[in-house]
Amino acid sequence: MQSCRTIVAGLFGLLIAGAASAGEPTACDRLAGSPTDPNRAGAGIGLYGIEPAEAIVACEKVLAADPSNPRLLFNLGRAHDASSLLDKRPDQKAQAGRNFKAAADQGYPAAQVALAAFYWYGWGDLPRDPGQAMRLLAKAMASDAKEANAQRQNLFGDTTFNPDANEAQLRIIKDAADAGDADALYALSLPLNLGGSPVAQAELARLLHKAAAHGSAPAARDLARLYFRGSHGLAKNPDESLRLFQQAMASDDPEVWESIAMLYERGNFGLPKDEKQAARLYEQASNEGLASAQYDLARFYEEGKGGLPRDVREAARLYGLAADQGNSDAVLALARDMAEGRGGFEANKPRAVEYLRRAARWSPRAKDELARMGAQ
Repeated sequence: MQSCRTIVAGLFGLLIAGAASAGEPTACDRLAGSPTDPNRAGAGIGLYGIEPAEAIVACEKVLAADPSNPRLLFNLGRAHDASSLLDKRPDQKAQAGRNFKAAADQGYPAAQVALAAFYWYGWGDLPRDPGQAMRLLAKAMASDAKEANAQRQNLFGDTTFNPDANEAQLRIIKDAADAGDADALYALSLPLNLGGSPVAQAELARLLHKAAAHGSAPAARDLARLYFRGSHGLAKNPDESLRLFQQAMASDDPEVWESIAMLYERGNFGLPKDEKQAARLYEQASNEGLASAQYDLARFYEEGKGGLPRDVREAARLYGLAADQGNSDAVLALARDMAEGRGGFEANKPRAVEYLRRAARWSPRAKDELARMGAQ
C-alpha cells in the first residue's frame, strides 16, 4: 500500500502540473513544447523541429513575466537541448539541464523524465548519478507513467550495449533483473544478440523467456522469432511463435506494434501478409507519437495501402511529425514533396534545398541528398 507521503506528493505534483497547463499556448509552447508532455499547452513540436534561437528568445520573454512556471522552464530546456543537437553547442546542454532541474524541482513530470537522462549519463554540468535518475523516474510515474517507463527502458537498453557504462548503472539493472523486472531482464538480453556461442544463445533464450513471462512485450516478440526459426536451442514451434506475437501485440508498447506491423506488411515470421492489420498497428503506434510509425503510416496514406484512402496531404503531415522527431526517411520524403509540389506544397526546389540544409545539421542522409542534388 502506498504511504500517505507518497500519495500526497503525487497529488501535489498533479496540482502543480495542472496549474502549469492552464491558459492558451504561448509562443514558447508553440515553438518548444513537447508533444509527449501530458501538461503541454498546444500540440507541441519534436525536438529536431525546434528552431533554437527563436524558441529561446520566445521562452525567455514569457518567463520574464512568469519566471517560476515549470512548463515554460521545461520548454526552455528543450529549446537549449535542441541547440545542443542542431548547433553543436555543448554549453547549451548544460543550460538545458539547469532548466529541466528548475522545473523538476517543482514536481513537473516531463522535466523529471528528461532530467533523469542527464543524471544517468552525467550530461551538461550535472554529475553522473544513476540512483538520482531512478528516483526522478519513480516520482514521474505518478502522473506520466508512459513516458517515465519508456525513458527507463531506453536507459536500461542503451546501457547494456555501452562499453562506457559504469558499475552503478549496471548494478541498478542487475538488481532490478534479479527482482524479476521485465525491462531489466530484456535489457540484459540485448548484448547477447551479438554473441554466437552456444552458451550466449542459451542465455539469450533464458532471459527472453523470463522477461516475457514478466510482461516484456519486446521479449515476447524476439522470442517469437526464435521459436519460428527453431534457433538458440529452441525447437521450431510455429504455434508458440504465433502465441508470443499475439502476446506482444496485446501490450501497450508502440515500438513493438510497429515492428510487428512490418512483419504483417511483408508476411514474415509466420504472420500472413495483411496490409490492413499492418495499417492498424502503424496507426496505433503513430497515435502514441512513435516517429518511425508516423513515417510508415505516411507511406500507407501516400500509396493508399492497407484499406486507407490515398491522401497525400495526410502523408505529408505525418512525414512532418516524424521529421521533427529526427526521422531521416521522413525528412527526405517531405523534401521530395516540397520539390515536386505534392502533399499540399507548391513545387519549390529552393524551399526543399533549404529544408534539407537545415536537416543536414543533424542528418547525414540529408547531407547526402543535398550532394546528390548538387546543392551543398
